[in-house]
Amino acid sequence: MKYAYGTPMKGLSKNLTRRFYAGRFFNQGTSGLGPSVLSSGSVTGKEIAGRVVCFPDLRPPKFCCGSGNIWCGDSFAISNSPHCMKNPILRRAFIILTIATAALTTAYAKTIRSWDLDRLYQAPKWEKTDLAPKDGVTAILFDSIPFKGNRVQVFGYYGVPEGTMPKGGWPAVVCIHGGGGSAFENWVKKWNQNGFAAISFDQEGHIPVKKDQGNKKSRARKPTPNPGPRRIGGFDDYQEPMEDQWYHHAVAQTILAHSLISSFPEINPAKTGFVGLSWGGTLASTVMGVDDRYQFGIACYGSGFMPQNKHPKDKHRYIREHFDGSLFFQNVTYPTMWVNSTNDFYTQMPATQQSYRAVNGPVTIRFQHKMPHGHGPIIGNREVYVFAKSIVGKGAPLLELGALTLENSTASVKCGPATKIKSAQLLYTLDAAGPWSKKEWVKADAIVSGSTVSADIPEGAFAICFNVTDQSGLMVSSEFVQLGE
Repeated sequence: MKYAYGTPMKGLSKNLTRRFYAGRFFNQGTSGLGPSVLSSGSVTGKEIAGRVVCFPDLRPPKFCCGSGNIWCGDSFAISNSPHCMKNPILRRAFIILTIATAALTTAYAKTIRSWDLDRLYQAPKWEKTDLAPKDGVTAILFDSIPFKGNRVQVFGYYGVPEGTMPKGGWPAVVCIHGGGGSAFENWVKKWNQNGFAAISFDQEGHIPVKKDQGNKKSRARKPTPNPGPRRIGGFDDYQEPMEDQWYHHAVAQTILAHSLISSFPEINPAKTGFVGLSWGGTLASTVMGVDDRYQFGIACYGSGFMPQNKHPKDKHRYIREHFDGSLFFQNVTYPTMWVNSTNDFYTQMPATQQSYRAVNGPVTIRFQHKMPHGHGPIIGNREVYVFAKSIVGKGAPLLELGALTLENSTASVKCGPATKIKSAQLLYTLDAAGPWSKKEWVKADAIVSGSTVSADIPEGAFAICFNVTDQSGLMVSSEFVQLGE
């Protein structure tokens, strides 16, 4: 018996019949039913008009337009191809549906849940500051949404690469820190060294200066002149009015940071991305489906589908109804990268996998064996920068892995390009019981034969995945497959 496991963009064609890919069409005459991207980001009214109309709430199995058959998983699309336009009924339907959809999309785009995008997509007021200056970057304060009726200013570091600005401007990245973090100038500088402008900001109302300089154990930081809310535990302010909750503000501040950096004349707003880790990875999982202006996103130790055992039932229900990334993943059509440890305590592997399976764009996965949790391992992670460069046209992509296949007692995965593969390992755990963060993962050498990586499945294995390394020492992973109950 043969089974295959893969992400929607890279798995078997049967995945196409159960997923809606906004802005993508699948032509029956195309070999392998490969996806073709019509536009990046979410489909807007202007992008829809005269091109493709997708209706995710209507579910006929297929909509045929002569030889230009188009289907979008559980939805359908109408093309303005000559095959459709020859039929007067289809032509009339196309015009009516295009106008209606454009109007609905324009209305929808103004607000997503509690976030007013018309306001947040405007560049905020900002100023330079000498509150916590650092060499090589600019310390700034930018305005955010009010907190309890008062002005809020967010502290951040901004920097651009050295050298001549490329035509169209620098690509840019928004850095979203994790719990206990702040604005990091070294994070900005690391992105600058890799050819990106970057902004790193503090979403808890602080500047990166300790209150008590003489107390080495203290982690408390000084507030900005006009601070917003600070994070209290894990969503512990969920019973407060929405406009006073930290997570609501943190998402808004992330969107505003993107609006600000995109407004600078030296930035190319068509080449922007984000990276978030830990709490920042959770925020990134929400922001990626709310702010549709990005071209790529990187979520590290963070995901949607927050497990219920993390919070009391009423709090968990509130999070899943208002904030969880799973509410917005269907909006994500641009490439994303998901980085996690095999044993992360904050975001465990199943939540990461459930999240990247829910987005509608290409996915790159990296499960590192027992990677420590923190800002350092991500700031220093080479794969993150190579991934971002490949999306904005500044370098070759990472290895691309297909669906993990099981046949009898052998696991295998197709990789490409074959000439770049240096080595591969099978990661497996025998531990069926206990949390994923406590499972003992074992590494075993895999066989590389051309573009195929394979390994015998150890007896009693509960879960497996492949890690494949290229000639430059850059590693990516397959999905993991759970073999036991």
